[in-house]
Amino acid sequence: MAERPKAKDAYWEGKLPLPPGYGLEHGAGALLLRRADGSVAAAFSVGGSAPSEVARTAEEDQQRNGKRPVRDRPIGR
Repeated sequence: MAERPKAKDAYWEGKLPLPPGYGLEHGAGALLLRRADGSVAAAFSVGGSAPSEVARTAEEDQQRNGKRPVRDRPIGR
């Protein structure tokens, strides 16, 4: 049985599309979805978060909160 892709791995491999300025930060067993201003948009389990779930959450957050300034470099990279 094939292992389901993890959001953390997809992000570090450049295969997780996030809105401009959003990034993932890994720490203490959690993935933090951060906005361009550094605030936390959502937290996910490191082992159980699907890339599509993280991408959808980021897109919904961006729509709710409007456009945020874009950072020159994504967080966590």
